[in-house]
Amino acid sequence: MRRLSLSSFALLVSLFARALGSHGQGLIGYGQWWYDPKCCYSCRGIISGAPLDCPAGSMDGMDMRMGMDMDMDMDMTMSSPTAPCIAENAAFLTTLAYCINSTCPGNHVPAWKIERYWADQATGDSSISPMWTYGAALANVTQAPTEVWETGAVLNYTALLSPSDYEYQNSFNNLFDWEEAVQSTYVIIIITVGVGTPVLISLLGHLPYISSIFDKLKPYVVYPSTIGTYNLRPLPWLLGNAPTAGQALYIGMFIALNVVLGAVSYRGFDQPHPWGFTHSGEIMAYVGYRTGHISFALLPLTVLFSSRNNVLLWLTNWPYSTFIVLHRWVARICALQAMTHSITLLGAYISSGTYSTEVHEQYWIWGIVATLCLVVLLFQSMLWFRRASYEIFLVLHILLSVFVIAGCWYHVMYWHGFTGIYEYWIYAVSAVWFFDRLVRVLRVWKNGICRATVTEINSDMVRVDIKGLEWTSAPGHHAFVYFPTLSPLRPWENHPFSILHTTALRSKKHEFASSNDTTRQRYSSDGKDIEEGITKDSPTADVKSPISPHLVTMDTNSVTLYIKKHTGVTSFLQPRSNLPVLVDGPYRSNPTSDVLKSDRILLIAGGIGITGVLPLLTSSNRNTKLFWSLKTSSAPLLQDLSLALDSAPEKDILVGKRLDVEALLEQEARVGWHRVGVVVCGPQGLCDAVRAAVVRCGRKGKTVFELEIDAFSW
Repeated sequence: MRRLSLSSFALLVSLFARALGSHGQGLIGYGQWWYDPKCCYSCRGIISGAPLDCPAGSMDGMDMRMGMDMDMDMDMTMSSPTAPCIAENAAFLTTLAYCINSTCPGNHVPAWKIERYWADQATGDSSISPMWTYGAALANVTQAPTEVWETGAVLNYTALLSPSDYEYQNSFNNLFDWEEAVQSTYVIIIITVGVGTPVLISLLGHLPYISSIFDKLKPYVVYPSTIGTYNLRPLPWLLGNAPTAGQALYIGMFIALNVVLGAVSYRGFDQPHPWGFTHSGEIMAYVGYRTGHISFALLPLTVLFSSRNNVLLWLTNWPYSTFIVLHRWVARICALQAMTHSITLLGAYISSGTYSTEVHEQYWIWGIVATLCLVVLLFQSMLWFRRASYEIFLVLHILLSVFVIAGCWYHVMYWHGFTGIYEYWIYAVSAVWFFDRLVRVLRVWKNGICRATVTEINSDMVRVDIKGLEWTSAPGHHAFVYFPTLSPLRPWENHPFSILHTTALRSKKHEFASSNDTTRQRYSSDGKDIEEGITKDSPTADVKSPISPHLVTMDTNSVTLYIKKHTGVTSFLQPRSNLPVLVDGPYRSNPTSDVLKSDRILLIAGGIGITGVLPLLTSSNRNTKLFWSLKTSSAPLLQDLSLALDSAPEKDILVGKRLDVEALLEQEARVGWHRVGVVVCGPQGLCDAVRAAVVRCGRKGKTVFELEIDAFSW
């Protein structure tokens, strides 16, 4: 399956690269150039601002702003106010034709390329054709011109263009194409590294010697948090979540790559700039062009990392939670690149004296819209806003993203029209988004409209049995569930839940605890919850858990979810039958292959987090032990799962008491296991505590710990 996925991925990449590299489209230097053929552009560049004998009003503005529109010179704008005049001006056309005929043959430019340039660019507006073809214009040059045209003179005759003027314009065109080719190369490097790093690291992990090196490095450079023991728990004042060391390595590398490749390899023109830039203004313009392109290219990567149907989830062993963290950081880099693009070009236009004109152009306005929406997205995505109202955050997030994409599109279209470059990044980000949504719809359509039975476990927890879904209880998988009838005004609202196959909740035994199992169920004597810091020394009492009656008559063709009620649609879940639900899934949360290779597997759960580890308990015949702590108020959940837990060979269940995570890990290490898999699911504090304990134990012993954290903390 992995080989097939890699082959499909390689095929898609090759097809996309071929499309971008086809003639007349693609990145500069990889399929097209701004100035191709250079001889034609150089000839026209000399006379593009020449005064012509034209009807009154048709000379307004000349072509002076053409070169200022982002990357392209005065001949490459979408529309020129002098195009109708040029189309009918014999002097301009014959002068241009003669210059082209004098310079292009020496550069071995084929005739078809000259004819194409003439049809598209001779007037400066591809929608306005010159009155003569290139051949006809050349035929109207009856004798070789001898008078050299001087800059600023009215061009009302067939003129000879100065070789020094031609060399000046040609030198600039070569420089600008070089700058743009470097820009394209750096964009390719950034995107290749961004996408390829997860794939490469995942592949390296399968090599014998590399995998053993990874095992030694994980407690030092993969598992630890970058700030204390904070990871799933938010930082103080809800400043966000600290990435793990492994995530921070990717983030730091990607930030450094963007900074370096956005700051190096710039060359200024050694003569007065044809667009009127000062030397500093020219460099600022080049920085603006490059950072704007990088920002465009990061848009598809940003959306890809946030997608449920991310192709990298299929090709790598990186969990969805990691890609969500990377999504946020790549989005921040994308916004900072866009801001740099705006600031540097603002400075460049001010230095050239064209700011007052450009600021009123449509392309400028739409560029501001896109950049401002990106900045608002940064603030709107802060943790405190997501916590305040996730559904409002999600709707605004999507709407602002749409405005970013629309702003980028119109920014390009009003600037130059179809470039064959930047539009492909917009196509790519749209394709990634629509592919993700299409697969979601197909998953929901395949599952159909399901019917669910809701059973109350306690006042804030329910069990939902969904009939008609023939899913295996695959470890590390979840599904997104819609309850459209519970919230008709928000039918799109959905939430992720761990998947349990209903048959996995049965047992051949009919006793939860027998005299020869290792189960310990303990309540604290003072009735405090495990979340409230019960000490190890609290008195405990053994209890028996009767079997829940409805478990004996469960439908075998169904899946079961345990849901803790929160604000939102889950608060409306009440006991009932035949509740319509839509199910999008199943999705992989974490890869379990490395954990399943362990000699010993420890399943650590807190509260309702038991649903995340139970599939490993019921589907694995390996050397597995369950540790589960839950609040006293959650004891009914223990009763409801009694049949499934009865099949566990080893289990330690604490009610009203915390687990001593580090002690139990040290105990397993002392036994002498070579590789211990640790899977944890539960409250954020428990998950962070387990992470910290695995790091400490992994550093001081020979036992290799394989950590997997299942938590919907996105």
